[in-house]
Amino acid sequence: MRKMDLIRVKLFDSAFVYKNEKKITFPFKKAEALFYYLLVYGQATRDTLVNLLWGEVEEKVAKKNLRQAMYKIRKTFDMDIVISPEKSIVMLNPDIQIEIDIHQFLKNKETAIEVYNGEFLKGFHVKDAEEFSSWMIQYRMYLKNVYIERLNQKIEDAFSKDDIEAIIFYAKEMIKVDDFDEKAYRILMQGYSHKGEFNKVVEVYNHLTYILEKELGIAPDADTCKIFDEILLIRNIKKVNQKKESDFFYGRVNEIGILKKNYKAFQENKGNKSCIIMGEAGVGKTKLKDTFLENVKGSEILLEAHCYQAEQGHLLKPWNEIFIKLVDIIKKEKISIPSLLRNMISHVFPTFAIENGQTSINPVEKIDSLKYQVIEEAMIEVLKKVAQRRKIVLIFEDIQWMDELSIALVGSILLRVHNNICFIVTCRNGYKERISELITSAIRYNKLEKITLNQFTKSQVQEFVQMGLPKYSWNEKLYDRIYKETEGNAFFLREVLNSIKEKGYITQMSAKMQDILKSRFVDVSKEGKNLLNIVSMFFDKVNLDMLKLLSSKNVLEIMDTVEELQSREILEEVIDSEEISFAFTHQKLREFIYLQQSSGRRKILHNEIGILLEKKLHHNKSDRFLYSKLIYHFKNGGNHVFALKYKMKNLDVHFNFTHELFPVLKDGNIEEEYGSYLSQEEAIRQLQDIEKDLLRVIEKEPVSEETKMLRIVFLHMRGRYFIREGEYGKGIQDIQNMIGLALQMDDADYALKGYRQMIYYGIQIHNVAWMKKYIDVGLELAEACNYQKDTGIMLRLKGVQKIMDGDYEEAEEILKKSIRIFEETKEYEDQYTLNMAAGYNYIGEIRRRNMKFLSALEYYDRAIAVCAEKKVIHGLTIFYTNAGQVAFDMGDDDRARTYFEKAIQLYNQLNTLWGRSTAQGYMAMLLIREGNYQKALKYLMRAEKYAQQLRSPYELGLLYRIKAEVRVRMKENESIKEIFSDYLTLDIKQYCDKGIEFLRQLKDPYEIQILEILKKNS
Repeated sequence: MRKMDLIRVKLFDSAFVYKNEKKITFPFKKAEALFYYLLVYGQATRDTLVNLLWGEVEEKVAKKNLRQAMYKIRKTFDMDIVISPEKSIVMLNPDIQIEIDIHQFLKNKETAIEVYNGEFLKGFHVKDAEEFSSWMIQYRMYLKNVYIERLNQKIEDAFSKDDIEAIIFYAKEMIKVDDFDEKAYRILMQGYSHKGEFNKVVEVYNHLTYILEKELGIAPDADTCKIFDEILLIRNIKKVNQKKESDFFYGRVNEIGILKKNYKAFQENKGNKSCIIMGEAGVGKTKLKDTFLENVKGSEILLEAHCYQAEQGHLLKPWNEIFIKLVDIIKKEKISIPSLLRNMISHVFPTFAIENGQTSINPVEKIDSLKYQVIEEAMIEVLKKVAQRRKIVLIFEDIQWMDELSIALVGSILLRVHNNICFIVTCRNGYKERISELITSAIRYNKLEKITLNQFTKSQVQEFVQMGLPKYSWNEKLYDRIYKETEGNAFFLREVLNSIKEKGYITQMSAKMQDILKSRFVDVSKEGKNLLNIVSMFFDKVNLDMLKLLSSKNVLEIMDTVEELQSREILEEVIDSEEISFAFTHQKLREFIYLQQSSGRRKILHNEIGILLEKKLHHNKSDRFLYSKLIYHFKNGGNHVFALKYKMKNLDVHFNFTHELFPVLKDGNIEEEYGSYLSQEEAIRQLQDIEKDLLRVIEKEPVSEETKMLRIVFLHMRGRYFIREGEYGKGIQDIQNMIGLALQMDDADYALKGYRQMIYYGIQIHNVAWMKKYIDVGLELAEACNYQKDTGIMLRLKGVQKIMDGDYEEAEEILKKSIRIFEETKEYEDQYTLNMAAGYNYIGEIRRRNMKFLSALEYYDRAIAVCAEKKVIHGLTIFYTNAGQVAFDMGDDDRARTYFEKAIQLYNQLNTLWGRSTAQGYMAMLLIREGNYQKALKYLMRAEKYAQQLRSPYELGLLYRIKAEVRVRMKENESIKEIFSDYLTLDIKQYCDKGIEFLRQLKDPYEIQILEILKKNS
């Protein structure tokens, strides 16, 4: 072999092989195939190669054929390019320099696009080698998918850089790979649209339509049609860049000055004072805010959201708009957000977890316990991370309609986050008390400046109309009339000017403001009025798809009408990250059109809209953002049954029934932590409101199936709430009534839910007989219906019952059976992950209870692994703490520390209490053993704080065990005594007695023995 020998191989498209620029021709196909396979993998066993190429012949003959092929390859290359250093292995000679295009493609992402110039081994075929053909096709698909993935990444990068030419180039490359990939066509259409080359958009769409029809007999899918329609809309709606004559801004010099002053200080880090613009409806709050923002120059991120009256009872709805926009910014700016924060926020805003069209939030998370305070902290943390890159301005319209939690979040950011985030909000007069408290507090701490807009005076009205129509023949009489009619309200003044502009004169005016509005719509076409009637049904905005469905018009017809209404400044285009929508330029215009329609017409339209919106439900937690719209439309459509159905679904979202999924087991006792986004007062008010609605529905339709179903759902929800709040009598009555109704209607699903509630109640009151009664009937029903999931849950609960009864051996067998069901029930996938993990945890508790520590750790580790794999957060705190406790008690301090550190890290992020005192207390003991006494004291004091907050007998018992152990060490170590003497003032015996007193409330925990020994040796 000569030093300069170089083998160059091309496997993409038609394959060829060169040795020192001389083309190699193989003697037969199977020798060539063998060489290509070794090029891909470097080496293979003889058995693999024999099966791959000569699987149809006898083994002896096949192996002889392999030796012959190897010999022919060496002879063709005139070198030992294929070697066999071991009898069973065949490989390429590592001493020979071989350049292969697919290796370059896989290793170098930057040049991968250029290297891939056709599919792998295109046109290559080997007779009588089915296994090789199968492998070749699979590897071809693998490389193709890698190529498509790289193209997608290139397109994503190009979008982030607004590199339109690159977007178009890579989209074309994707189409070359797959003629039928509609996503690529959509990207290409968007690229041409950004360039303004709308004729090419039409060409691309028509080509796609043609090939899909010709080759597959189908039409483009809904997403492609939607993109095409929206691009056509952009092309056809005229964009007016210069301001219209009527689009002017008058006065408010002082107010603009206040906004500029505060914003400049914010930009220059010389202070951070947000602004709230106050005033009556139509006084000009939005115009002031928009005029100011139009002239803002800087790198700040402006995030705007609207609050609507119809959504004021829906938690955090205005913030959903903000976080939808944040997703794009985070992606574009490449800001790193920890997955834990993403998952927590996705609990409320599912869109926040979406990456590449897939949600990263686990289905279990929708029932995982996250207190509002935790979510608030997570939201603030994300905003702070983004604001570290670029300052953020949060703009909210009409915060008088903002829900309580959103107001609280605004307050938290205003008062706690400095320098990089500020607010500009508008608010009508007559706002609620909660906003009054926010304003007062923020002003007191110099975080907010209030800008109050009053109606224009008579002289200002004169200047206003003169500026609006400088060529019109004004006189004192007209000034007086206009001032009297409008009372100096900016909205009505603008409408008067619009009326004069359209007709050339002032219409006959009366004392009613509606007459001013009426004149604005006199000359609107019939199609325009029909479209306005539809748009007025929506309290916020309506998208193009919905308009098509409701108007039965095509896109071009709708666009013609929209253009007319935009030119009259009645409608405006609202473009967000997802779709193009339309809204009235002012709510007063919408209200006027809405009220002009008959009650019957409004009801029909509202119902039709509600039915269309139902089709958009995904039956997951993202649906909560549609509930407000569904309630609004069904309520105004007179469909009280459906309105009530979604009111109940909405309230159920706000209740956080954590004990129903994963009760925490401690030595035969179950402990739970509850959380709700609603205060007790608000929860009761909403339940009472729903009950009134339900009674009205029952009065009208007492025997309908839907009414009975609503009653079942309500009793289930209220019963759970009462049980959670400790009103067991009321709760049990509701659940028993619900079970009775469900069984009457043969609704096994709700009957099982009711049985589970009764079992959870039995757990709470430690009544094993009660639990057994409902587990037996529940298990019988689940098995009769062949409900695998419910059978698994019932078995898990039966395992808990057996643990509480002290029958550990049978408990473990039942829990293992439950786990097997969840492992085998593939269609449920990871939705029931926490059920499996809880089963492992319970078995770990059994082993720990019997002081089989190594075995207990094995099961805790399984529980941890299941949760970690599926990114389930809440259960991990308990599992890590339990594992740490066992590792500590078996003397493995290093392992214990690892578990406790992970647990404490999660506790700090989740703000949950169960097990928190235990983790902190044991960490204190580990720190003492390491000699870090000062830090240990802090941990022990925190452990006491959390234990006192929770009042769990088990955790208080453990706390006193740890205090007793520290007290023992104080006798032996002067340094420990010096640091802990002021904190631990009782003697060892007293701490032991207190610990034993608490632990005796449980079912014989082994920690009592440890305390008895400490007490005896003291």
